[in-house]
Amino acid sequence: ITFEAHRAHGSGFVYAPELVMTNAHVVAGVTNPVVTIHNQKRSAKVVLFDPRLDIAVLSVKGLTTKHLKFADEPRKSDQAAIIGYPDNGPLTASSARVRSVMTIKSPNIFQEGEYDREVISIRGQVLPGNSGGPLVSPKGEVFGMVFAASATDESTGYALTAAQVTVAAGSGFHSRKPVSTGKCL
Repeated sequence: ITFEAHRAHGSGFVYAPELVMTNAHVVAGVTNPVVTIHNQKRSAKVVLFDPRLDIAVLSVKGLTTKHLKFADEPRKSDQAAIIGYPDNGPLTASSARVRSVMTIKSPNIFQEGEYDREVISIRGQVLPGNSGGPLVSPKGEVFGMVFAASATDESTGYALTAAQVTVAAGSGFHSRKPVSTGKCL
């Protein structure tokens, strides 16, 4: 699933009926997000926006696309794939390997405060547009959600763990009211 917001683009994945997860930074400041699924543009509404953890959930009425399941925590050296729409291009799956699972402290998407995030460090290239896409296991289950590339090593990327995003996934499942996405980045 790909998103259009202002001039920014990102990826996402269906995790429950009519619900898509992506990064909060993908939809920050967006009032009318558009989701493209199977080359079809659909209106969506943001029903969960967590700028601290960089998680957003969108409701897409009538979406029947099969949802992905969350995986158990990966181990060091596990194989994975980065799935998304890099550079606003076609759907791409690129290979990755888990380096480690760790807790880091980082600011929210607006560069304020300091928050703990449980992340997967991966050896693999994360490109602009991969944000919000899933990091999948060889079984096709979601290890985590891609959110960043290393600023100093192009072969290193980061994903929020499935355990980290499942609380938001549950909250999004029970919410259907649109929420504010804050200011543009």
